[in-house]
Amino acid sequence: MGVYVDSFMAGIGGQGILLMGQLLARAAASHGLQTTWLPVYGVEKRGGDTTCTVIISEEEIYSPVVAHPQTMILMHSRMVPRFLPQLQKGGLLVTNSTLISRGEVTRDDVELVDVPAGRLAQELGSEKVANLILLGVFLKRTGVLPLEVVKEELRKSSSKGREKQLEINLRALDLGYSL
Repeated sequence: MGVYVDSFMAGIGGQGILLMGQLLARAAASHGLQTTWLPVYGVEKRGGDTTCTVIISEEEIYSPVVAHPQTMILMHSRMVPRFLPQLQKGGLLVTNSTLISRGEVTRDDVELVDVPAGRLAQELGSEKVANLILLGVFLKRTGVLPLEVVKEELRKSSSKGREKQLEINLRALDLGYSL
């Protein structure tokens, strides 16, 4: 099998978990790959648990459910004890170290990439782009998609009149990819 990556992403409502997963899935589809996007979220508008699973493959995907993902992006400390045990041994874990301390990650059998995404997002001028910084890191570490494919999908999905936010979003992806 050629390309195959499954990833689980978790945080709280308002952190952009669903956007990050949807952007990744749409970019994969536009790049000619098979993909699934499985969001799960509570009824709360902000602060409720939010997760999504994205699978990207050259082959047909038979189920969007992944019991033990290869990769995981965690954006809030509340997610660590609930979901970290599910990550495959040797898997890639990308965390927002602004909200998750290294001490909370109790596994030494995974590859940990902790990124102060919240702080970096503030420095870029928008706390809302921490998710895109982490997505950039994920893209660089996995090599599943070219950065430009994801940036193009971000441009396509951006609303008219939101050019300033688009520019910050693109800079956040670039920053994450460069880390």
